[in-house]
Amino acid sequence: MDILLVDDNADYLFPMKEALYEHGYNVYAADDGYQACKIMSAAHVDLIVSDIKMPNFDGIKLHEVAREMKQYTKTKFVFISGYRDVYSDKLHLNPDRDYFIDKTMAAQDIVKFIDRLMFGKYAEVWV
Repeated sequence: MDILLVDDNADYLFPMKEALYEHGYNVYAADDGYQACKIMSAAHVDLIVSDIKMPNFDGIKLHEVAREMKQYTKTKFVFISGYRDVYSDKLHLNPDRDYFIDKTMAAQDIVKFIDRLMFGKYAEVWV
C-alpha cells in the first residue's frame, strides 16, 4: 500500500513516515500541497494523509485538486490537524472516503486508524 503523507512540519512528518514505513507501508512524503501534487502525478497512491494548515498550498486545496484528478476521485483522504474546530465549516467530507483525525494522537494510534481504514476487519490479522 502506498501512502502520501503531507505536512510542512518536519518534526512531525519524518517520525510519522517512519512509523508507517515500519508498519509495512510505502510512504511518499511532501512538505506542502504543491509537492504532493507532483507526487500524485508521477505515482499512484492508495491513501492521502494531509495536514490542513500549510503555507502556500494547504490541505483543503490539495483535497480539491485530488478530487479533480480522475485517478484520485475515490481515493481515501485523511485530514490531520489539531484545529478541527477552526476548519469544520471549510471541510466538505464524504463519509465514504474523507476522514479527520487529531494530530495530537500518538503515532501508533494513527497507524492503527490507517490500518482499519485500509484493511477493515482484516486489520491486525496475520495471513
